[in-house]
Amino acid sequence: MRITVHIPDTLKREIKITAQNEKRSVSSLVAEAVQYYVRDTKRKKQGKKMLELIGKAKVSPDILQELESGRRADDRA
Repeated sequence: MRITVHIPDTLKREIKITAQNEKRSVSSLVAEAVQYYVRDTKRKKQGKKMLELIGKAKVSPDILQELESGRRADDRA
């Protein structure tokens, strides 16, 4: 898929330099950065939701295991 975005020139230079240093395309670097952002935003939202639920209900001792399971599932997606 092709998407057009406008970014500041200073960021453009940093992206190009980083891509060159890592011997990869600008496209793959930006795609990875966007993927990281989307995943991180989703995790933060899940964490906030979990904290809200914790205040309303008893918390199972297995909650950490459940959270980690959800994170692993996200990593596979």
